[in-house]
Amino acid sequence: MPIVCIIVYMMLDSQRDSKIPENSTNDFHLIIESTYDHPTLTDYYINLTPFITLSIFVAALLVILNISIFCTTVAKVLKQVDATQWGPSIFLCSLYPCIGCAALATILVPKAWLICHTVMHLCFTVGAVALRELCFRYIESEANYIKATDAAALVFNTPPCCCCCRCFPSAMPSKPKLCILRYMIWQMPFIQGSIMLVLNLIYYGEQDLYKNVMIYFMPFIVCSILLGIWALNIIVRVVTTMRSGCGLMKKMFCLQLILLLCKLQYMLLDSQLNSVTLGNSYPMNHTVYKQTIINLLILIEMVLVSILVQNAYKTSPLENGK
Repeated sequence: MPIVCIIVYMMLDSQRDSKIPENSTNDFHLIIESTYDHPTLTDYYINLTPFITLSIFVAALLVILNISIFCTTVAKVLKQVDATQWGPSIFLCSLYPCIGCAALATILVPKAWLICHTVMHLCFTVGAVALRELCFRYIESEANYIKATDAAALVFNTPPCCCCCRCFPSAMPSKPKLCILRYMIWQMPFIQGSIMLVLNLIYYGEQDLYKNVMIYFMPFIVCSILLGIWALNIIVRVVTTMRSGCGLMKKMFCLQLILLLCKLQYMLLDSQLNSVTLGNSYPMNHTVYKQTIINLLILIEMVLVSILVQNAYKTSPLENGK
């Protein structure tokens, strides 16, 4: 069916100057729409299929389960973690039910998929800022880190730029260097947020233009994320040398799972499922079924990650250095 639509579209494009009956043109557009377009909210709910109905029910249960795990995690954090660390710890734990709610919203309102995907994307960037703040709350401040470690060298050979930075010498920590690392992390929510805002405006204004310009934004998105992860990895590793019992590497891994599952996995499955015929004609078409499957998978994964997060943030007072 997709191949037929592409051939039909190419035939229309090659004969743009010829006189084609209006009814015929409308039929061709209807064929393309029936395969790929997101349905309107009215058409979507009037034509619900058993699979989509069951998916909505299961997704709602998974979100409730995720929120329940989050509430349990918050109770343990408030009981076992120092009060100065409550804010960033609870905020980081709340990212996973937020992603679950965004995945559920995508299933409930298919046309809002890019807005919901943006929420998932930005959860990682603001989470990186919160984790950086939590790191320095474990050791009180940047100045205290410099003093406590006797200016031990910062190692730049860390993922994801470990291969590119082997030639970089280690550097003595100082306020300007730590400030640069801070800005490298803080740039992510601002740059990523600005790019995603522009992409949302383009997509909901002109979808064809979005498909043409999306590729040009990818280098900026990737470079911004790589810089942010690299700086955060440096900070996590140097703080871990002072507070090895705080489980910072577990917390960093849980945060990176957001990027892996909600961005990389999303893009991979989106392209792979296009090779499989899903759904019927408009409105319950291939796009609706594809997004439902992907977001159901994300919801299941977020429940599992939330359990892992609970273990990572359930730090005893002794491990926190109280």
